[in-house]
Amino acid sequence: MRSLILVLIGLFVGFAATLIGMNALRQGTAYPNGVMAVMGAQMKGLQSSLKQNRCSASDLTPRLQTLRRLGNDLEPAFLPTQDDERFVSHASQLRAALDAALAAPPADCTAAGVVVDRIGGACQDCHRDFKN
Repeated sequence: MRSLILVLIGLFVGFAATLIGMNALRQGTAYPNGVMAVMGAQMKGLQSSLKQNRCSASDLTPRLQTLRRLGNDLEPAFLPTQDDERFVSHASQLRAALDAALAAPPADCTAAGVVVDRIGGACQDCHRDFKN
């Protein structure tokens, strides 16, 4: 009887450990989620600046710089897709849009709106192809 109880306890502990391990593997790492969360927050900040008519270079440049720096982390953050030509192309398009915006910061809210739309379009193209 004692052996049967120990076997059942062992099976239960093994089952629980397997569930915990599978859940941890399914969640992956926090790195890609963190990159996307910060990029999303910066995009919301840019859109908020547009709505508030705060479109000077000093208002927009810090957010654009943050987005550009995070753009360098896209391929490393999403390792299974780093060799996918579509993913690399989308990441390059985002970086190109950000480089253009930083090289010639928008002078007014109309130009800033075009820049934000271009950046958002690059994001949406990638999300359309890769986000589940």
